Amino acid sequence: MKDSQEYILFKTIALRYSPWIADMDDPNKLQKGTHRSFTVKFNNNFDRISMLIHFKHLSIHNLTLHYRKKSAKNRKSKKVYPQHKMNLSFENTLELLTYLSSKNYEVDWIEIRFKNGWAIKNAFLNELEFITNNMQERNLLFEKLISLSGQGPIDINSLEINKTYSLCTDGEVKLKPLFLN
Repeated sequence: MKDSQEYILFKTIALRYSPWIADMDDPNKLQKGTHRSFTVKFNNNFDRISMLIHFKHLSIHNLTLHYRKKSAKNRKSKKVYPQHKMNLSFENTLELLTYLSSKNYEVDWIEIRFKNGWAIKNAFLNELEFITNNMQERNLLFEKLISLSGQGPIDINSLEINKTYSLCTDGEVKLKPLFLN
C-alpha cells in the first residue's frame, strides 16, 4: 500500500549545524559548532506559522517578518499584494500571534530570535529551522515536536547530520532521495 503524505504534519526532518546566534549575521563565518538545530518541512496544507503557538511563553529578542495581505480565495482575478516588512515590536510570541490573527496577512518570511538564545527561521518553502543552545535542548524540542505531529518516537541518535529524512504515516523514517519532493 502506498503511503499517503497528505495526512502527515511533517513531511521531512533534518538535523543541521548552526552558527551561534551572535554569528548568524556575519556572512564571513562558516556554519560551525555543534549540532544545535534541525529543520522541519511541513505538509503543504499546514501553515507553519501556527506552530509558533508552542513557543508563546518565549520573549522575543529580535524579529524579522515579511508579510503581504491575503488574496481572496473566491475571486477570479488573483491580485498579488506587495510584500511589507513588519516594523512593530512584540514582547513575546503570543503578542505576535495575537496581532497576526487580527489581520488578514500571509507571512512570507519569518526569523525570530528569542532571549533564551533559541531562534526559529524560514528554511526553504514550507520549512522552519529551529535553533537551540545545545544538543540536549535540541533533542528535547525535537521530541516534543515529533510527539505533537502524531509520529511515533524517533531515535534522534540514529539520524545523520545534514541528511533529510521522510516521515511516513506508519511511523517509519526513511532517508529521502536527493532530488525527489
